[in-house]
Amino acid sequence: MNRIITPLLSLLLLVFQPALAQPSDFYEEGEQREGWYHSYDMETWVAKGGDPAVIEAVLERIEASEGAKHHPDLVDTQIEYGPGNWSYEWVQAGDAAHRESSALDGDARLQKLLEALTYYSTGSWPHLGRSDDRRAYEKSVQMYLEAGKMLAIPVEHIELDVGQNTVKAYLHLPPGEGPFPLVINSFGSDVSKEDSFELFNLELSARNIAMLAVDMPGLGEASHLSMADGSDAVMEGALNWARSSAAIENDQVYIVGGSFGGNAAARAFYRLPVAGVVSMCGPLHSPFMAPPEFLDQLPLLTIEGVKSRYKVLGEPTSTLASLTPNTSLVQQGLMASGQQVSTPLLIITTNRDPVAPLEDLEMLLADASNKEVIVLDQDGHCPPRTAREPIIARWVDDQIRANRNQL
Repeated sequence: MNRIITPLLSLLLLVFQPALAQPSDFYEEGEQREGWYHSYDMETWVAKGGDPAVIEAVLERIEASEGAKHHPDLVDTQIEYGPGNWSYEWVQAGDAAHRESSALDGDARLQKLLEALTYYSTGSWPHLGRSDDRRAYEKSVQMYLEAGKMLAIPVEHIELDVGQNTVKAYLHLPPGEGPFPLVINSFGSDVSKEDSFELFNLELSARNIAMLAVDMPGLGEASHLSMADGSDAVMEGALNWARSSAAIENDQVYIVGGSFGGNAAARAFYRLPVAGVVSMCGPLHSPFMAPPEFLDQLPLLTIEGVKSRYKVLGEPTSTLASLTPNTSLVQQGLMASGQQVSTPLLIITTNRDPVAPLEDLEMLLADASNKEVIVLDQDGHCPPRTAREPIIARWVDDQIRANRNQL
């Protein structure tokens, strides 16, 4: 199959022009506000389970903070863990929602737990490994597992072998008898696997597809790893686990990744024997070749998150720029090498994504003999989750059916 669901790509090709990009374009979700370190995205927070009134109250308390800041000109960077601190205020909101959940049952309780999870995961963002965001992150792990107990098959917190390291992941199994097809899902440089819950709960479970939610190297429960050692290292560890699991159909494993996870998924497309790959808005080549002066134009949250993933937080951007070329799929000898890959590939992106320019995408597509492309006509980095997650689930389900029909 070679189907492109978009206006002709040749008409949409963009030359990567860093000077024209706006800082707000680089946020995967939300919009940048003057004087703020974190972006604002009420739509996504609410979609994940947050209460608008609670969210606005949290932001008002953060904006009123008077303590010393990591960055003096940014209101939401208070250093002290207490009233006004970003992580502290979100944790308080999460704790309140968690307490409220104890008086509820059934779906109402699950939704309240997911509300708490939304607040905790937001408080840990962008996962720099500081004591305050680690507190929020640990709460999000606990809340994910508590919410996961309410599913028909409780979530399992399993360990994966990744090289010489161990990394934890969430295993979701649908009800019924296995073995099941599996989606290995990962996000970007500042979104942890704790945001995966609804992809399974709303989309994959009803299609009898299992999910293994994993973190990118340098993030969440893979924070001890580095992107410099291979963006798809955790995905490879997850695939090795799946091959030995009686619960999983070994020939029906799919890899899904967004943003930095889209780079990992594209790398896996070339390297790993899977049934299909979904790469969303993934930086593939050009952004990794950008000079330090361009990287310094990115939002501070973005560049600090990326530095943290490469284990160079606090170091000059020139240090990061010396490492990122090794993440380019061209530099690795994978993309644009003349090889043809038959693994089914789905691309989801926007036509003005500064992190995933369409000229890079053309090189990936030229190597794929079985591909589908969905390019949404919008600015900024990555399509909204509410749009892309149903597309992912339907595409994977279609691939599963096609594979079974061939047997």
